[in-house]
Amino acid sequence: MNPFTSFTVGSQELPNRLIMAPVKTGFATAKGEVTSKHLGYYARRAEGGVGAIIVEPFFVDQSGKEHPKQIGISEQHHVTGLRDLAEAIHAHGAKAIAHINHAGRAANPKASGKQPEAPSEVKCPLSGVTPSAMTVDRIKEVVTKFADAAGRAKEAGFDIIEVQFGLGYLISQFISSHTNLRTDEYGGSVGNRYRFAEEIIQAIQNKIGDNPPLIARLSASEQFEGGQTIDDAINLSHFLKEHGIAALHVASGAICDTPPWYYQYMRLPMGKNLGWASRIKKEVDLPVIAVGRMGDPADIRKALDGGAVDAVALGRPLVADPDLPRKMKEDRDRDVLQCGACLQGCLGRVKAGKELGCIVNPEIGHESDEIRKSEEPKTVVVVGGGPGGMQAAMTASQRGHRVILFDEHDLGGQFNLCYLPPGKRMMERPLTSLVEILQGSPVELRLSKRATKQDIVAENPDLVIIATGAVPVSLPIPGLENPLTGEDVLTQSKDVGKRVCIIGGGMIGLETAEFLVKKDHQVTVVELLEDVGRDMLPVTKNTTLKSLNDAGTEILTSTRVTRLDGRQVFVESEGNERLLGKFDTVVVAVGTRSVNDLESVLREAGIDVRVIGDAKQPRQIYDAVMEGYEVSVSI
Repeated sequence: MNPFTSFTVGSQELPNRLIMAPVKTGFATAKGEVTSKHLGYYARRAEGGVGAIIVEPFFVDQSGKEHPKQIGISEQHHVTGLRDLAEAIHAHGAKAIAHINHAGRAANPKASGKQPEAPSEVKCPLSGVTPSAMTVDRIKEVVTKFADAAGRAKEAGFDIIEVQFGLGYLISQFISSHTNLRTDEYGGSVGNRYRFAEEIIQAIQNKIGDNPPLIARLSASEQFEGGQTIDDAINLSHFLKEHGIAALHVASGAICDTPPWYYQYMRLPMGKNLGWASRIKKEVDLPVIAVGRMGDPADIRKALDGGAVDAVALGRPLVADPDLPRKMKEDRDRDVLQCGACLQGCLGRVKAGKELGCIVNPEIGHESDEIRKSEEPKTVVVVGGGPGGMQAAMTASQRGHRVILFDEHDLGGQFNLCYLPPGKRMMERPLTSLVEILQGSPVELRLSKRATKQDIVAENPDLVIIATGAVPVSLPIPGLENPLTGEDVLTQSKDVGKRVCIIGGGMIGLETAEFLVKKDHQVTVVELLEDVGRDMLPVTKNTTLKSLNDAGTEILTSTRVTRLDGRQVFVESEGNERLLGKFDTVVVAVGTRSVNDLESVLREAGIDVRVIGDAKQPRQIYDAVMEGYEVSVSI
């Protein structure tokens, strides 16, 4: 079916079959109130042509909060902001869907101020926190909280309400025998474990009737031993249909037990969620919405054209490019700026207590800040075509400046290495999108050209933006001659022997190690600090270490390489030096240092210079992109 035919959920008709999935923003106040950033952010997604927006999770009770800046729907004072939010979405023709939830054992005590609660005292492996078991009176109270939240959603003008029945949250915790160990009327048999869900649905229906209609979000498979399976999901889907649910929104994973599946991390196999959702659609006569790394327009069209599902939900793809629906409708698929599922700007920032961001869309949270054409167009030279330089060039060009970009290599910089380690191929998508968009812009490209002072001065620039990045740090270790870098290994530009010693256990070192292990090299990683992967997101670190441990990779911490004698590597730990062994190749991956050879000479020539990204200080892609955006907005 065509993605841009209408789609019916209960009494509501959506203008198309592309729906925004709930993505946490961290924009709310400490009291859970909607802010102006929410209004601009969601209005921008609605403006991009999506048929409906499922807003980020609303907490129905303070004890169920996941993070400090989560939107609330637990109190009457929340309604005013929620009404403004629904109206902002409606103003651009999209339907507004309220997503209501209680996190249960996955709640954040720092956000709620309380110990998490759940059906039973089963610890959440992700947080390490053990919840308290809910009393029957408390269960009844939370049922009422869900109903009251639905009433407020209706009062605020939301068209549809989505209730979270999956992903390891509270209702799912009651349904699952893994987390529900109760022996009363809410535990034991399947019917008893479904009782909490049934009471919530009935309470909501008693509160609001048949309108707004209800969507259920559920996990097709939790992907761990003892967790819910696809057969369990099908049984739940039948139950939900029998109790008046109007549509199913199919995801996978469980927040506490299988975070990579919950977050739909880039290392996971593609197409699993779609396959499970398609199976549920065949078994249950309800509209089915599939979600999970479906941001490629070709994947969306294939899923809908073949009738595998009725609609596709897009979360991070619409964070990266809110105009994805419009571009698809106009047959401009190649113009879509695709998400790489890296989690750096979204999950990484919100988990750290910061606001949502994106490594390829620096406008997140600034949607209400109009980027105006400059009244005095300037000539801007950008030196360096990595992420920061490309963003600086594109933003400056959008503002009407003449922009010239120099790079001694191809566009992309260090971004060209991001997708080379195992499991990170999806990162090539945003890079390719960025390059194609830049190449189609008015920016004048001077590639395969190392910019000199004379080259830059010849352009008569009003401003020069230095984005020359960083290079690997070398180590003054006695006997260490001609070591390789992580880049040498990942690009396969130099030969690597069978036995490899990698000095450095940060992200580059571990990813280089995994790259080599996959090619049957024997690898030992030596890290000076007490732990490895300190610069990695937990989900990235854990999946990488699992791969290395499964392969039997030796990883030494609190250990220093002291010297080399030919092929023999000596290390020191706890004050004692010993021979580690003989190695064919040594790789140094202990970080990078900034490259900035032009700033001083250009300033001496009286040129206005700004330094961004790794050229200023080695950091993450997100930081470079934001600095590129901010400097060009300020010109």
